[in-house]
Amino acid sequence: MGVATTLNQDVVGHLTQFRSLGGIAKSRESILQVIWCATVWEIWKEKNNKIFNDKHGSIVQVVDMIKLLTYKWLKVKYASLPFNYHGWWNSPFTLLGIG
Repeated sequence: MGVATTLNQDVVGHLTQFRSLGGIAKSRESILQVIWCATVWEIWKEKNNKIFNDKHGSIVQVVDMIKLLTYKWLKVKYASLPFNYHGWWNSPFTLLGIG
């Protein structure tokens, strides 16, 4: 199938594995990299919020922030992407032809 079944123990290995999911076209790898970076960033911020501010966001809130951040980053990097925010919010991987 072309999908690794082990989890990487380091950040670079995890990024490499995520970018090359199941035969994704090279043109989509950079988009997956943006999604991965936004995910790591939002999880990092949530962890810090919990530790330093004693605030607890739900998983749904974190996922919503990941979707918002990836949409913003992708629109800056690829202004001509043919999808709108509503479509991205509902099903980002479907728009990318992944899911």
